[in-house]
Amino acid sequence: MDSIDQQKQLAQTKIDEIYEKYTDNEYMLTKINSYISQLPSIIENMERLHIERTNRIRELSTEQDNFIQYFLNNNQYFYVSSTELFFYYDGLHYYQIKEDDILYQVLSTISKDRSLMSWKQRTKINIMKRIKENSLLASIPESDTIQFVLDLLCPLLFANRTEAKYFLTILGDNILRKNVNLIHFIYPKSKHFLQTLNNICQSTIGVGLYQTFKHKYYEHDYQDCRLVKINEAVKSELVWNSNITQYLLDIICVACHYSIRYKSSDEYLIDCSNDNELLKSVFFMKDIQPSDLIVQFIGEYLDINNTQEGHQSNMMISWKNMQYLWKQFLESKNLPSIVFMQTLKQLVIEQFKTYYKEEQDSFVGIYSKHLPAIQKFLSFWSETMIFDETETDLEIEEIIILFKKWCQIKGETPSQLNDKQILDLLINYYPNIEIEHDKYISKTRSVLWDKQMEIELAMDKLKELIRYQYNNEFRPTSPGNTMNYSIYDAYSFYCKLNNSQNVSKSYFEKYIFDNFNQYIVDSKFLSCEWYML
Repeated sequence: MDSIDQQKQLAQTKIDEIYEKYTDNEYMLTKINSYISQLPSIIENMERLHIERTNRIRELSTEQDNFIQYFLNNNQYFYVSSTELFFYYDGLHYYQIKEDDILYQVLSTISKDRSLMSWKQRTKINIMKRIKENSLLASIPESDTIQFVLDLLCPLLFANRTEAKYFLTILGDNILRKNVNLIHFIYPKSKHFLQTLNNICQSTIGVGLYQTFKHKYYEHDYQDCRLVKINEAVKSELVWNSNITQYLLDIICVACHYSIRYKSSDEYLIDCSNDNELLKSVFFMKDIQPSDLIVQFIGEYLDINNTQEGHQSNMMISWKNMQYLWKQFLESKNLPSIVFMQTLKQLVIEQFKTYYKEEQDSFVGIYSKHLPAIQKFLSFWSETMIFDETETDLEIEEIIILFKKWCQIKGETPSQLNDKQILDLLINYYPNIEIEHDKYISKTRSVLWDKQMEIELAMDKLKELIRYQYNNEFRPTSPGNTMNYSIYDAYSFYCKLNNSQNVSKSYFEKYIFDNFNQYIVDSKFLSCEWYML
């Protein structure tokens, strides 16, 4: 840069050139002299205006910074660049918000502060720029929000808060793309729940949260496998759909906060959970080999009869029964099917080489304390259940009652099998049976209880009773109709007639609609033609 002396010399040279140019022009010389004489004043004014403008800009900049700081502190807005969506946090819940609504709020607030009116557009642009730098995934939820999310999940879907926190941290890791090599095995019937969360997450923030969750084993490295607990209630959408999906933004933000705070789901469990049982459960596969698992299964589920009688008797476990026992063992450990059946068979045979008889595909001299209950139920099923194309909706609960009845007839003590165990038995031993919603079995009828015949006999008796009342000038009672007979009253009559075991109301109504369709009135009544004929 030129020195002051050089600048002065250049200015003097320029003035000399001007004077030289207009030496013979009196008018121009007068003008030049006039401008030069005014130059100090002009320069002073320029300096003053510059100082004033600089001070004003500084004041407005300070005012703008204060305003932006105040506005953003009192209005927590966030942005997700991948979906170009804006969000608002009120201190308890996160909401998606339109950009136009934010702009309206910004401009309205500026208009109230008259000092920034001249910088209105510039302030708006700066605020929106700052908001776009606020990532939703980096927001820090208040304690009230965290507690709200934990209350949403626990005890509805998780037994305790530690399990819920672990699950949330996994979600956060997936959203933030951490530890994507891990495999988190979780209850298969949570699939719809997780897919629903994932779909909303994808559309909202452009990232999935489902990547590491698996429901089946596909030769994954045991070192990378984790077992995640979740309550069976997750299979019912009615239980979680309204609240969980409504507040998914809260869940996402708390999940990311936990992932950042604890660094990873593994580190949360190891360093912060203080729950040794959960720690052992989650890392069960990480710390075990398939052969170790087989040894544990044998120790807990199988026994050996080393006597000669044991080898010569019918004391044996077929391979099919062995598979069922294995599945029960896995379920007791909250494990997926982590060993292929062929591998399992080879490993079990290695343990019982002298007991396996290939021609029978059975382990002779091996028994299990769990088998008698299984075999008793299978005997009950083979003796009492028959195929019936017309039969529908035989309920698991009804099967339990019939099983107990069969045991009483046989003079035996009923095995204590619950709904889940019976369902597993049917799936394992009768894979072709049609089962709906884990509850209803179709095309199967019990010889101990002909549900359709029972309803038919009850309806015949009801018809006789109504005719008798009619002939003796008594009118049948039905809400709002003196001639027709309500299906509800018919079911009540049936229940009073059969005290031991009744069909469900829905089954009864389905039977009536299927067999008395020509007499149905308003979907609620049997017309008088039914009992008058």
